[in-house]
Amino acid sequence: MPRFRMRSNGDFRGRFEAYARDHGMTPEQMRSHDRACFPDTMLTPFFHWLSGKKLEWIRLNPGRKLESGKDHADFERWLGQLEPKADSLTCECHIRFVLPR
Repeated sequence: MPRFRMRSNGDFRGRFEAYARDHGMTPEQMRSHDRACFPDTMLTPFFHWLSGKKLEWIRLNPGRKLESGKDHADFERWLGQLEPKADSLTCECHIRFVLPR
């Protein structure tokens, strides 16, 4: 069976570190948390968070669309400056995917 390869512009690891930091966790803690909460879709909350951050960055930078290498570098620099504010129990990137048990 062929393996799915995701194309990504930018630093995937750095973006995951920003995601974890936004939730007040280390990347290892975040992986463990998301694996426990979403065993079958562990990266879904991360991708949802990242999509929201991309839209936020684009709104803050009219005329830029994260198409160039400079845009991606500026986006990652912006992610690195974000202050932790999300709560993994109440943030939209997590509660959106919690299903009643």
